[in-house]
Amino acid sequence: MTDKPQTEQGQGFDIRRIVLIASGVIIGLIVLLFLIALLISTGGESVGSVVRIIRDLVIIFLALEGVLIILGLAVLTLQVARLVNLLQTEVKPILENTQETVKTAQGTVEFVGSNLAEPVIAASGFMAGMSVLVGNVFGIRRALKRIQEETE
Repeated sequence: MTDKPQTEQGQGFDIRRIVLIASGVIIGLIVLLFLIALLISTGGESVGSVVRIIRDLVIIFLALEGVLIILGLAVLTLQVARLVNLLQTEVKPILENTQETVKTAQGTVEFVGSNLAEPVIAASGFMAGMSVLVGNVFGIRRALKRIQEETE
């Protein structure tokens, strides 16, 4: 079983295909509108006045869109300023406190490691060695006892 994305398997739409289709549709609409405007403008004087009215309406809509874009940019600028203020006043102190806590925890771990864990490990190793030594000594004693019993 392969873990290939759907785009490599040929199933569904990928982003590239969607963007290409949308771009083609938009370009087609622009060309169509241009051809319609060209046909209307060659029709005569009465059609010319209609074209001028449509042109004036489009200019008004574009001006309103420009105003909306400027308002959107102003809101975006204010939001970015609020985000920067939030980062400086709230997140920065939290990060500083976190760094202090991590440094304290690191010091505690080093202290416990050198003053508690190392001696306990050394004592445990010593005790394990002693138990093996004692076990071997008693094992030798038992073996000698068995040998003496067999010879008797």
